[in-house]
Amino acid sequence: MSLDQINEVINIKLTMTEFADAMGMQPSAVFVQNVFLLADRDKNNCLSFEEFFHLFGILIKGTAEQKGRLLFNIYDPRNVGYLTKDEFYKMIKSLLDLAESSDLTEEAIKDLVHSMYSHVGLTANQNISYEDFRKIFCAKEYSATLHDATIISQAAKHVPFKPGARGDNRRNTFISNYNSKNETSSNASKTFLNHRDSALLREYVITKREYPGTPFAKRYYKVSRYFNRYRWQIFWCTLYTLVTIGIFVERAFYFARGREHAGLRRMSGALVTAMIRGSASVLMFTYSSLLVTMCRNMITALRETFLHRFIPFDSAVSFHKYIAVLAMIGTIVHLVTHGINLYCMCTQTTTSINCFFGEYYTDSHSFATFHFWAYQTITGLAGVLVTVFIFVIYVFATRFSRKHVFKSFWLTHSLYWLVYILTFLHGVGRLVQAPLFAWYLIGPLILFVLDRLQSISRNRVEIAVKEATALPSGVLRLVFKRPSTFNYKSGQWVRIACKDLNKDEYHPFTLTSAPHEPFLSLHIRAVGPWTTNLRQVYTSHVNEGSPLPNIFLDGPFGEGHQDWYSCEVAVLVGGGIGVTPFASILKDIAFKSKSGIQVTCKKVFFIWVTRTQKSFEWLVDLLRSVEAADVKGIVDTHIFVTQFQQRYDLRTTMLYICERYFQKVEGQSLFTGLKSVTHFGRPNFEDFFAAIASEYKEVSQVGVFSCGPGPMTSNVQSACNYMNGLIGPTFSHHFENF
Repeated sequence: MSLDQINEVINIKLTMTEFADAMGMQPSAVFVQNVFLLADRDKNNCLSFEEFFHLFGILIKGTAEQKGRLLFNIYDPRNVGYLTKDEFYKMIKSLLDLAESSDLTEEAIKDLVHSMYSHVGLTANQNISYEDFRKIFCAKEYSATLHDATIISQAAKHVPFKPGARGDNRRNTFISNYNSKNETSSNASKTFLNHRDSALLREYVITKREYPGTPFAKRYYKVSRYFNRYRWQIFWCTLYTLVTIGIFVERAFYFARGREHAGLRRMSGALVTAMIRGSASVLMFTYSSLLVTMCRNMITALRETFLHRFIPFDSAVSFHKYIAVLAMIGTIVHLVTHGINLYCMCTQTTTSINCFFGEYYTDSHSFATFHFWAYQTITGLAGVLVTVFIFVIYVFATRFSRKHVFKSFWLTHSLYWLVYILTFLHGVGRLVQAPLFAWYLIGPLILFVLDRLQSISRNRVEIAVKEATALPSGVLRLVFKRPSTFNYKSGQWVRIACKDLNKDEYHPFTLTSAPHEPFLSLHIRAVGPWTTNLRQVYTSHVNEGSPLPNIFLDGPFGEGHQDWYSCEVAVLVGGGIGVTPFASILKDIAFKSKSGIQVTCKKVFFIWVTRTQKSFEWLVDLLRSVEAADVKGIVDTHIFVTQFQQRYDLRTTMLYICERYFQKVEGQSLFTGLKSVTHFGRPNFEDFFAAIASEYKEVSQVGVFSCGPGPMTSNVQSACNYMNGLIGPTFSHHFENF
């Protein structure tokens, strides 16, 4: 930077509006105005470089004491050395308004102010001095958090922090406020994990983590743990792949060597013939197998038997995708080699073609063209059509298509039966051999048809909707009649169709009702065309006072979340509307706890990650009822509010201190009224899992169940992978994305 540029920077002066923009806030904010007035020492209504630098010097390098003094001065613009009770109340209220919580009442704020006054020995009419202010906000238990706080500023993110400097350690103080580094490992983890009454904060430490010896031993241990965790998935995928390869090799060898005098072999050569016939058999095998992976009712029933110990039924959809990949590889190989074969056929004389293919005869003396073989024979036309349709299905089955044009995905997959009909017709020409597809298809087809008949027997019955409620954040709550034969477990899901939309278009949703309840309920967020239309349909009927449209119900179906009860320790992680699978589970736990029903699961940690709890107030009400019914203290809840973009700004730090202080005094969260802990920012799953591993060393496996956005479940998976590389319990992750 040149000397002129340096002088230009030094001579810059910020107005109130420019300063507010640098902080990422509105100029009308009281906090901005007070900070500006405090920093403007020469009172010229502008901030010079020196004044700005002095302010940020304290915020970046200042001690907890200096930052506490700065915060006090911000709310003491008159510089009289004290705050009246009314000024102190307004300060606390302005901080708490950041949470945007509808559960935050005036009474709660007054109780907080009163308890803070009582803590420092002040009466209701006294002013609060800096010494009193320091006893509350600069107390030893909060000093590390305040020490690492900065200011909410767009400019602050450009301030360089050297590796190993204090700035790098902020992550382990504020956002990981549940880490209490001053406690011993065992005592802290017990505080966090066990006794709610004796430790309301239930904070945990970053425990000492045991690595298995040398770097090679670490790698070997991590790989072995991975294979042990996914041993059955690996086994069945490997077995299926070997069978597929075996079918390809056997058919390829047979047609290349065993039938070397056959017409196709003589015309196209050994290699092309081997690839054509090997890939054809692979296609028949894989496309038939796909039907088995879609037998939802059969899979749900079998996962309740002893077979679930050897067959990973929850991986059926993933296995379906894996088979589809193998099928696409076979399709491409078959397509390319058939292209070569068609070239060979188009260059043969009519006499040679009549000789090569016994099922084909023509008395024409002209060469048969590509168009003739592709479009004027049943074998060629069916092959072209099925190939085009398969590629269309694959395109609309991609994640992007499912997210943006789900109806196209649903429509193309609903026409799956065309693939099987066209594939069968492709072989009835008998140019090479008698049709074999029926022999591959008959077994899977019988299972699939029986499974579909079971679904049809249920989903053609109209179910009356008793209640429809439009909740904040585009969520629709549906309560409908429970069929007398409908038995399910918490965590299972159903497929529904709406009579007013399309009775044949089904969409999957997890039940939010518990098995002991006499009705069924769903919480559906409007995130796509169908769910948006569904919400509009029911909202309009409610507003008009007309009868609610009936639905068609198919299910229940099983998935990984329903296995929470089989784990001694379970961790439930929900992000946004992804908490719906756990609503049913939490209500089920509370009911069994209150009823004295014994469950294998001894401890359940529920982590709710949400931008603001205001978005899902229905869950706060549910958690409140769960806390009241959970007499055994099985459920331990932690709420992470992620709406604060700058996690370490001074105001959010004070907000955190207010929350912790109120929880310590009143035994409940200031913002939600729950006994659960409210954190600000995103959870550090590695630290969380490390604390659990430290406390429950005798447990061989910890079940982790997550549902939410892809990035969140990926973070959970990464944390599980990290923990599985250490000595301790295996963290088994089951997840669903939306």
